[in-house]
Amino acid sequence: MTKSFQLTPYPRPRNLRIIANPASGNGGLDLYPLNKLFREHDIPWDLHLTHAEGDGALLARGLVAAGADVIAVYGGDGTVKDVAAGLTGTDIPLLIIPGGTGNLVANELGISRDPIAAAALVTGPMIQTRLIDVGMMSGTHFLLRAGCGVEASVLRDVNPEMKKQFGKWAYIIAAVKSLQEVPSVHFRITIDDELVISGSGVGCTIANAGMVGIGGLSLSPGIGIDDGKLDVVFLRKADIEGILSLAAVMVGVNETLNDVTGLDASHLVGRWQARKVTIETDPILEMQADGDLAGCSPQSVEILPASLRVVVPDHPAHAAAG
Repeated sequence: MTKSFQLTPYPRPRNLRIIANPASGNGGLDLYPLNKLFREHDIPWDLHLTHAEGDGALLARGLVAAGADVIAVYGGDGTVKDVAAGLTGTDIPLLIIPGGTGNLVANELGISRDPIAAAALVTGPMIQTRLIDVGMMSGTHFLLRAGCGVEASVLRDVNPEMKKQFGKWAYIIAAVKSLQEVPSVHFRITIDDELVISGSGVGCTIANAGMVGIGGLSLSPGIGIDDGKLDVVFLRKADIEGILSLAAVMVGVNETLNDVTGLDASHLVGRWQARKVTIETDPILEMQADGDLAGCSPQSVEILPASLRVVVPDHPAHAAAG
Protein backbone atom coordinates (compact mmCIF):
# COMPACT_ATOMS: atom_id res chain seq x y z
CA MET A 1 0.00 0.00 0.00
CA THR A 2 1.38 3.40 -1.03
CA LYS A 3 1.67 6.07 1.63
CA SER A 4 0.35 9.55 0.92
CA PHE A 5 2.13 12.67 2.08
CA GLN A 6 1.14 16.30 2.46
CA LEU A 7 3.09 18.33 -0.09
CA THR A 8 3.36 22.12 -0.08
CA PRO A 9 4.20 24.14 -3.23
CA TYR A 10 7.09 26.57 -2.89
CA PRO A 11 8.44 29.16 -5.37
CA ARG A 12 11.32 28.16 -7.61
CA PRO A 13 14.60 29.36 -6.08
CA ARG A 14 15.95 32.77 -6.99
CA ASN A 15 19.03 32.40 -4.80
CA LEU A 16 20.08 28.73 -4.69
CA ARG A 17 23.17 27.79 -2.73
CA ILE A 18 24.80 24.35 -2.86
CA ILE A 19 26.86 22.95 0.01
CA ALA A 20 29.03 20.03 -1.15
CA ASN A 21 31.30 17.56 0.58
CA PRO A 22 34.38 17.12 -1.68
CA ALA A 23 35.21 13.85 0.10
CA SER A 24 31.85 12.32 -0.84
CA GLY A 25 31.80 8.60 -1.58
CA ASN A 26 30.65 9.17 -5.18
CA GLY A 27 33.82 11.00 -6.14
CA GLY A 28 32.59 14.58 -6.41
CA LEU A 29 29.84 16.57 -8.08
CA ASP A 30 29.99 16.96 -11.88
CA LEU A 31 29.55 20.70 -12.26
CA TYR A 32 29.16 20.93 -16.05
CA PRO A 33 25.71 19.27 -16.36
CA LEU A 34 24.61 20.92 -13.13
CA ASN A 35 25.51 24.39 -14.41
CA LYS A 36 23.83 23.61 -17.75
CA LEU A 37 20.63 22.57 -15.97
CA PHE A 38 20.43 25.70 -13.84
CA ARG A 39 21.37 28.06 -16.70
CA GLU A 40 18.63 26.58 -18.88
CA HIS A 41 16.10 27.36 -16.15
CA ASP A 42 17.56 30.74 -15.17
CA ILE A 43 18.34 29.71 -11.59
CA PRO A 44 21.22 31.64 -9.98
CA TRP A 45 23.40 29.37 -7.87
CA ASP A 46 26.70 29.18 -6.07
CA LEU A 47 28.83 26.38 -4.59
CA HIS A 48 30.34 26.14 -1.10
CA LEU A 49 32.56 23.29 0.12
CA THR A 50 32.77 21.67 3.54
CA HIS A 51 36.15 20.80 5.02
CA ALA A 52 35.27 19.35 8.42
CA GLU A 53 32.32 17.98 10.36
CA GLY A 54 30.05 20.83 11.42
CA ASP A 55 30.88 23.03 8.42
CA GLY A 56 27.57 22.18 6.75
CA ALA A 57 25.44 23.58 9.56
CA LEU A 58 27.55 26.73 9.84
CA LEU A 59 27.47 27.31 6.09
CA ALA A 60 23.71 26.73 5.92
CA ARG A 61 22.99 29.25 8.68
CA GLY A 62 25.28 31.84 7.13
CA LEU A 63 23.84 31.41 3.63
CA VAL A 64 20.27 31.72 4.90
CA ALA A 65 21.22 34.90 6.75
CA ALA A 66 22.69 36.21 3.47
CA GLY A 67 19.43 35.63 1.59
CA ALA A 68 19.50 32.08 0.19
CA ASP A 69 15.95 30.85 -0.45
CA VAL A 70 16.83 27.18 -1.08
CA ILE A 71 19.86 25.31 0.25
CA ALA A 72 21.06 22.21 -1.61
CA VAL A 73 23.40 19.63 -0.15
CA TYR A 74 25.62 17.21 -2.07
CA GLY A 75 27.13 14.35 -0.11
CA GLY A 76 26.28 11.31 1.95
CA ASP A 77 23.86 10.97 4.84
CA GLY A 78 26.33 12.47 7.31
CA THR A 79 26.66 15.63 5.21
CA VAL A 80 22.89 15.80 4.71
CA LYS A 81 22.44 15.56 8.49
CA ASP A 82 25.00 18.31 9.03
CA VAL A 83 23.38 20.78 6.62
CA ALA A 84 19.89 19.88 7.87
CA ALA A 85 21.00 20.86 11.37
CA GLY A 86 21.55 24.40 10.12
CA LEU A 87 18.10 24.57 8.50
CA THR A 88 15.97 22.93 11.20
CA GLY A 89 13.27 25.34 12.28
CA THR A 90 13.93 27.89 9.49
CA ASP A 91 11.33 26.84 6.86
CA ILE A 92 14.03 27.24 4.16
CA PRO A 93 13.77 24.16 1.88
CA LEU A 94 16.60 21.64 1.71
CA LEU A 95 17.34 20.08 -1.69
CA ILE A 96 19.15 16.75 -1.33
CA ILE A 97 21.54 15.84 -4.17
CA PRO A 98 22.73 12.31 -3.29
CA GLY A 99 26.48 11.84 -3.31
CA GLY A 100 27.35 9.21 -0.71
CA THR A 101 27.57 5.44 -0.48
CA GLY A 102 24.20 4.88 1.17
CA ASN A 103 21.97 7.90 0.43
CA LEU A 104 19.32 6.58 2.81
CA VAL A 105 17.66 9.95 3.44
CA ALA A 106 17.13 10.46 -0.30
CA ASN A 107 15.81 6.92 -0.63
CA GLU A 108 13.44 7.45 2.29
CA LEU A 109 11.99 10.51 0.52
CA GLY A 110 11.77 8.98 -2.96
CA ILE A 111 14.53 11.19 -4.40
CA SER A 112 16.50 9.85 -7.35
CA ARG A 113 20.07 8.72 -6.70
CA ASP A 114 21.08 10.48 -9.93
CA PRO A 115 22.46 13.91 -8.89
CA ILE A 116 21.17 15.79 -11.94
CA ALA A 117 17.70 14.24 -11.69
CA ALA A 118 17.61 15.23 -8.02
CA ALA A 119 18.76 18.78 -8.80
CA ALA A 120 16.02 19.06 -11.44
CA LEU A 121 13.41 18.98 -8.66
CA VAL A 122 13.81 22.76 -8.32
CA THR A 123 13.52 23.64 -12.02
CA GLY A 124 9.73 23.74 -12.34
CA PRO A 125 7.58 26.87 -11.93
CA MET A 126 6.81 25.67 -8.40
CA ILE A 127 8.68 23.08 -6.36
CA GLN A 128 7.12 20.52 -4.04
CA THR A 129 8.20 20.44 -0.39
CA ARG A 130 7.43 18.24 2.58
CA LEU A 131 7.86 18.84 6.30
CA ILE A 132 9.71 16.05 8.10
CA ASP A 133 10.75 15.36 11.68
CA VAL A 134 14.27 15.74 13.03
CA GLY A 135 15.76 13.81 15.94
CA MET A 136 17.88 15.55 18.56
CA MET A 137 20.38 13.80 20.82
CA SER A 138 22.09 16.10 23.33
CA GLY A 139 22.51 18.84 20.74
CA THR A 140 23.23 16.54 17.78
CA HIS A 141 20.59 16.44 15.03
CA PHE A 142 19.77 13.30 13.05
CA LEU A 143 17.34 12.39 10.27
CA LEU A 144 17.63 8.60 10.21
CA ARG A 145 18.55 7.12 13.56
CA ALA A 146 20.74 7.23 16.63
CA GLY A 147 21.85 4.36 18.80
CA CYS A 148 24.51 2.44 20.67
CA GLY A 149 25.88 -1.07 20.93
CA VAL A 150 25.98 -3.08 17.71
CA GLU A 151 25.34 -0.13 15.38
CA ALA A 152 27.94 2.19 16.90
CA SER A 153 30.44 -0.68 16.90
CA VAL A 154 29.87 -1.13 13.16
CA LEU A 155 30.55 2.56 12.50
CA ARG A 156 33.74 2.46 14.55
CA ASP A 157 35.00 -0.50 12.51
CA VAL A 158 34.22 0.97 9.06
CA ASN A 159 37.05 3.22 7.88
CA PRO A 160 37.28 5.30 4.66
CA GLU A 161 39.39 2.62 2.95
CA MET A 162 36.71 -0.03 3.58
CA LYS A 163 33.97 2.29 2.28
CA LYS A 164 35.99 3.01 -0.86
CA GLN A 165 36.69 -0.68 -1.50
CA PHE A 166 33.34 -2.25 -0.57
CA GLY A 167 30.79 0.60 -0.65
CA LYS A 168 27.73 -0.11 1.49
CA TRP A 169 28.89 -3.74 1.87
CA ALA A 170 31.56 -2.41 4.23
CA TYR A 171 28.81 -1.90 6.80
CA ILE A 172 27.48 -5.42 6.33
CA ILE A 173 30.97 -6.91 6.75
CA ALA A 174 31.49 -4.86 9.91
CA ALA A 175 28.03 -5.85 11.20
CA VAL A 176 28.81 -9.55 10.95
CA LYS A 177 32.08 -8.95 12.82
CA SER A 178 30.36 -6.85 15.49
CA LEU A 179 27.61 -9.38 16.10
CA GLN A 180 30.28 -11.95 16.88
CA GLU A 181 32.18 -9.68 19.26
CA VAL A 182 29.76 -7.17 20.82
CA PRO A 183 29.37 -7.68 24.59
CA SER A 184 26.11 -7.72 26.50
CA VAL A 185 25.78 -4.70 28.82
CA HIS A 186 23.20 -3.41 31.28
CA PHE A 187 20.67 -0.98 29.76
CA ARG A 188 18.20 1.38 31.38
CA ILE A 189 15.82 2.76 28.76
CA THR A 190 13.21 5.35 29.69
CA ILE A 191 10.39 6.08 27.23
CA ASP A 192 8.43 9.31 27.80
CA ASP A 193 9.44 9.30 31.49
CA GLU A 194 8.54 5.62 32.00
CA LEU A 195 11.28 3.03 32.61
CA VAL A 196 10.67 0.19 30.14
CA ILE A 197 14.00 -1.68 30.19
CA SER A 198 16.37 -2.43 33.01
CA GLY A 199 18.40 -5.41 31.91
CA SER A 200 21.05 -6.81 29.61
CA GLY A 201 21.22 -6.25 25.87
CA VAL A 202 23.57 -5.68 22.95
CA GLY A 203 22.14 -2.64 21.22
CA CYS A 204 19.48 0.04 21.06
CA THR A 205 18.44 1.97 17.96
CA ILE A 206 16.25 5.09 18.03
CA ALA A 207 14.81 5.65 14.56
CA ASN A 208 13.24 8.69 12.96
CA ALA A 209 13.18 6.91 9.58
CA GLY A 210 13.19 3.26 8.64
CA MET A 211 15.74 2.73 5.85
CA VAL A 212 18.75 0.60 6.81
CA GLY A 213 20.47 0.51 3.41
CA ILE A 214 20.21 -3.20 2.63
CA GLY A 215 18.00 -3.90 -0.37
CA GLY A 216 15.44 -1.27 0.59
CA LEU A 217 14.92 -2.98 3.95
CA SER A 218 13.34 -0.95 6.74
CA LEU A 219 14.18 -1.20 10.42
CA SER A 220 10.50 -1.87 11.04
CA PRO A 221 7.33 -1.45 8.95
CA GLY A 222 5.35 1.65 9.72
CA ILE A 223 8.20 3.94 10.76
CA GLY A 224 7.49 7.38 9.34
CA ILE A 225 9.86 10.31 8.98
CA ASP A 226 6.93 12.68 9.51
CA ASP A 227 4.82 10.87 12.14
CA GLY A 228 6.04 12.97 15.07
CA LYS A 229 7.44 9.93 16.88
CA LEU A 230 10.67 8.05 17.45
CA ASP A 231 10.76 4.26 17.07
CA VAL A 232 12.93 2.48 19.62
CA VAL A 233 14.28 -1.02 18.87
CA PHE A 234 16.19 -2.89 21.58
CA LEU A 235 18.15 -6.09 20.83
CA ARG A 236 18.62 -8.33 23.84
CA LYS A 237 20.88 -11.01 22.31
CA ALA A 238 23.34 -11.16 19.40
CA ASP A 239 23.01 -14.91 18.85
CA ILE A 240 21.16 -16.50 15.93
CA GLU A 241 17.81 -16.28 17.72
CA GLY A 242 18.27 -12.59 18.38
CA ILE A 243 19.32 -11.83 14.81
CA LEU A 244 16.42 -13.82 13.33
CA SER A 245 14.03 -12.04 15.66
CA LEU A 246 15.41 -8.64 14.67
CA ALA A 247 15.05 -9.61 11.01
CA ALA A 248 11.45 -10.62 11.70
CA VAL A 249 10.71 -7.22 13.21
CA MET A 250 12.35 -5.52 10.22
CA VAL A 251 10.20 -7.31 7.64
CA GLY A 252 7.06 -7.48 9.76
CA VAL A 253 6.76 -11.27 10.07
CA ASN A 254 6.93 -11.77 13.85
CA GLU A 255 3.93 -14.10 13.89
CA THR A 256 5.22 -16.12 10.91
CA LEU A 257 8.61 -16.56 12.55
CA ASN A 258 6.94 -17.78 15.73
CA ASP A 259 4.76 -20.24 13.83
CA VAL A 260 7.62 -21.69 11.78
CA THR A 261 10.51 -21.70 14.27
CA GLY A 262 8.91 -21.30 17.68
CA LEU A 263 11.06 -18.22 18.36
CA ASP A 264 9.40 -15.44 20.35
CA ALA A 265 10.57 -12.22 18.69
CA SER A 266 8.95 -10.09 21.36
CA HIS A 267 11.15 -11.77 23.98
CA LEU A 268 14.39 -11.01 22.13
CA VAL A 269 13.56 -7.69 20.47
CA GLY A 270 11.70 -4.84 22.18
CA ARG A 271 10.00 -2.07 20.19
CA TRP A 272 8.30 1.14 21.36
CA GLN A 273 7.28 4.55 20.03
CA ALA A 274 8.19 7.71 21.91
CA ARG A 275 8.65 11.45 21.83
CA LYS A 276 11.55 11.34 24.28
CA VAL A 277 13.99 8.54 25.11
CA THR A 278 16.77 8.31 27.69
CA ILE A 279 19.47 5.63 27.38
CA GLU A 280 21.80 4.69 30.24
CA THR A 281 24.31 1.84 30.04
CA ASP A 282 26.81 0.15 32.31
CA PRO A 283 29.53 0.23 31.11
CA ILE A 284 29.37 3.41 29.03
CA LEU A 285 28.87 2.87 25.27
CA GLU A 286 29.67 4.98 22.22
CA MET A 287 26.63 6.54 20.52
CA GLN A 288 26.07 7.19 16.81
CA ALA A 289 23.81 9.56 14.89
CA ASP A 290 23.27 9.15 11.13
CA GLY A 291 26.55 7.37 10.60
CA ASP A 292 28.76 9.55 12.78
CA LEU A 293 29.97 8.76 16.28
CA ALA A 294 28.28 11.20 18.67
CA GLY A 295 29.55 10.94 22.21
CA CYS A 296 28.78 8.28 24.79
CA SER A 297 25.92 7.15 26.99
CA PRO A 298 23.97 8.33 28.92
CA GLN A 299 22.03 10.31 26.33
CA SER A 300 18.58 11.86 25.99
CA VAL A 301 16.89 11.82 22.59
CA GLU A 302 13.80 13.73 21.49
CA ILE A 303 11.81 14.38 18.33
CA LEU A 304 11.39 17.80 16.72
CA PRO A 305 8.17 17.31 14.73
CA ALA A 306 7.73 18.89 11.28
CA SER A 307 10.86 21.00 11.77
CA LEU A 308 12.65 20.59 8.42
CA ARG A 309 11.28 21.44 4.96
CA VAL A 310 12.71 19.28 2.15
CA VAL A 311 12.27 19.33 -1.62
CA VAL A 312 10.66 16.10 -2.86
CA PRO A 313 9.30 14.67 -6.13
CA ASP A 314 5.68 15.32 -7.13
CA HIS A 315 5.09 11.60 -6.70
CA PRO A 316 7.20 10.39 -3.73
CA ALA A 317 5.87 6.86 -4.21
CA HIS A 318 8.17 6.60 -7.24
CA ALA A 319 11.15 5.04 -5.48
CA ALA A 320 14.62 6.42 -5.84
CA ALA A 321 15.55 4.18 -8.70
CA GLY A 322 18.37 6.45 -9.80
